[in-house]
Amino acid sequence: MLSLKFIRENPDVVRKNLEKRHDKEKELWVDKILKLDSESRKIKYEIDNLRNSRNRISEEINQLKKQGKDASDKIKEAAEIPKKITKLEQKYKDIDEKLHYYLMRLPNILHESVPYGKDDTENEIVNTFGKKPVFDFEPLSHVDIIEKQGWADLERAAKISGARWYFLKGDLALLEM
Repeated sequence: MLSLKFIRENPDVVRKNLEKRHDKEKELWVDKILKLDSESRKIKYEIDNLRNSRNRISEEINQLKKQGKDASDKIKEAAEIPKKITKLEQKYKDIDEKLHYYLMRLPNILHESVPYGKDDTENEIVNTFGKKPVFDFEPLSHVDIIEKQGWADLERAAKISGARWYFLKGDLALLEM
């Protein structure tokens, strides 16, 4: 997961990385993340200021009571602060959840050695290891095997989540647990 600090300090690097990955939707996320981060920091600052005010007012109330003076105005003022803090904390929590959602789905930065291509058909083979086996039959791909065994539902997953997703079923789902 990319840190907020990194995204804040290097938004263009993150955008360029997403451009290399051909992920236009997530390129737009960078601005959303920066906006949410800014809001989050602003709200956190307000919460801290309110807590500081509450502590200061509590101290003033104690001083007034020690001096035998009326502290009812300060007590009313102090009673309002926790409500404001609670409201802001909920707002902060909501923003933090949204931020977490985006950050968890934002991919890491590609290594500079990763070649750029329009799609995966332009991938380059960098290394191969061992000999390629020769079969006297047509071997099945892993996708064909799991479909044949009824271990995954690729069609439904593609409809719900998009291409390259899968839902495990049966024994394979149990094995994954």
